[in-house]
Amino acid sequence: QTTDMALPDGVFPTMITPFTADGAIDWPRVDALTEWYIVNGCAGIFSVCQSSEMYNLSREERLELARRVHTTAAGRVSVVASGTFEGSIEEKAEFVKEMGKIVDAVVVLVNQMCAETEGDDVWRANVQKLLDLTGETPLGLYECPVPYHRLLSAETLKWCAETKRFLFHKDTCCRKDEIAAKLAAVATVTTPFKFYNANIATLQHSMLLGGSGFSGICANFYPQLVAWLARNARAPEAAAVQDWLAIAENVVMFKYPLSAKTFLALYPSFQGTPRCRSNNAVLNEEEHTKLACLHRAAAALCVQLGLPAHPPTLAK
Repeated sequence: QTTDMALPDGVFPTMITPFTADGAIDWPRVDALTEWYIVNGCAGIFSVCQSSEMYNLSREERLELARRVHTTAAGRVSVVASGTFEGSIEEKAEFVKEMGKIVDAVVVLVNQMCAETEGDDVWRANVQKLLDLTGETPLGLYECPVPYHRLLSAETLKWCAETKRFLFHKDTCCRKDEIAAKLAAVATVTTPFKFYNANIATLQHSMLLGGSGFSGICANFYPQLVAWLARNARAPEAAAVQDWLAIAENVVMFKYPLSAKTFLALYPSFQGTPRCRSNNAVLNEEEHTKLACLHRAAAALCVQLGLPAHPPTLAK
């Protein structure tokens, strides 16, 4: 059960950050991507996340990026952004409050709330302190795998839902049994809490069990296809689309986010550089070939499903 302040069901792409050749944020392409997600049926945008190369952005860039995306979205979709980075709980709380003036929910990075060796009791105590220090700021959760991968138990996730402060949860467990247990745990709570699966291979599974949507990397390649599956998990074609997306993920993951930037550059209306701050990886010839194949195959599947073509387009 949900309340009125809940975020919408559907797809929240983990937005990549386009950079210019010299490594600065490419603001016109940030705007173009924001429009592209919206016109292709996304419900929201997760800016300042791992896909955004958030650990390679300055404090000011994190705020500026979230502000730019939220301003461009202009209320058409919800925008969330990460807010717990360096420093003490008190320092994290100050940044959460600052980010909270910009976006619809500030996402708590699960692995930033205690050390890897500390238990759920310490994690909950630290999160409670953050809640106490951030007033009514709406929050989210993200089981970010970097710098270490901390997964929340079903019991801890239910505790978070019961606080009624968390509107968004990006789940990265990638296991059907754990997804089912988490969804069952939060289903008993009247809360604005929403569950967005990050794992494309289990998206239909999570939607059929009451999940709210998807927040993951392949929405930077074909958001319209992921949005279709999130809306149509019970459709006759859903199983085949789910299979296609699960298999395609093997190409999506090539040196990501370089793969996404390379894929998007294949659109003549967008182009852009594949520059990343988080790594200096280079795609080999076979990887380039497979990304081009994926580009064509995604377009063909959109035609098959009757989805209109809305390529990312740089404003003139």
